[in-house]
Amino acid sequence: MDLSKIKALRELTGMGMLEVKKALAEADDDLEKAKTILMKQTTKTENTSGRVASKGLTRVKTLNNEAILFEVNAETDFISKHPDFIKLLDDLSEALILSKAITVKDALKVIVSEKTAQDYILQVAHIVKENLYLRRFHRIKKQDTQVFQTYMHLDGKVSVLVILDKSSEKNRDIALQITSHQPQYLSYDNIDQETINYEKMMFEKQQGTDQKDFEAYLKSLCLYDQPFIKDPQQSVKSYLDDVNVIDFYRFELGQGIENKLNCRLDIPCDGSKITVTPIY
Repeated sequence: MDLSKIKALRELTGMGMLEVKKALAEADDDLEKAKTILMKQTTKTENTSGRVASKGLTRVKTLNNEAILFEVNAETDFISKHPDFIKLLDDLSEALILSKAITVKDALKVIVSEKTAQDYILQVAHIVKENLYLRRFHRIKKQDTQVFQTYMHLDGKVSVLVILDKSSEKNRDIALQITSHQPQYLSYDNIDQETINYEKMMFEKQQGTDQKDFEAYLKSLCLYDQPFIKDPQQSVKSYLDDVNVIDFYRFELGQGIENKLNCRLDIPCDGSKITVTPIY
């Protein structure tokens, strides 16, 4: 048996010597066929596992006028410190920001370290012995006159991207505000009536029909109307003054999964869609 093929296959798949030798023997020493055999074995293991992959990390990356946010899920919290998992996220960040990928399906086809992102994820999954999934991927573009501000909390448990109309020392504070206070809308005054009706219906189911309580609750979901994190006596809008937020995005690890065994990774348990929240 060709030792160079054994070495190459181990590097490509991250699998052990015995598994690699067995696959090469089954494939009549054909490297590509053996790789396919090993990848199918990994996929079969993933699909039969009963554990929910709701842990992992998120990432945000910018380059010129484009930015990406994505989330790779795993089964345990330990994965967030594993060097192979961290390298996977770093490599994906570099390759995906340079690609034209818009959807998860696109992203999985991007070449990363001489293999598709899908194959690379499967390889690392075998090394760390956990199911790994690219669950969310989103690409954002800004205008030349606008600026990005990013922030990652707890090494990627939360990733935030903000688009603003100018560079300012205040921009990072706004990213911190979004990370901490989880706004869903930009401004109370700019929420459309359909959204207000929906929020009111959901509020009344939980809290009752008091209009003032509802308005206070809805304002708590609006970035501009929230108390500023470093000075609660003033609103975020007052703090920003002449700086305007164009849009913001917040990815939080496991958002929508709710860590239940019957959850699919692309459909939350409550039946809603998993998306970023675009603010206009």
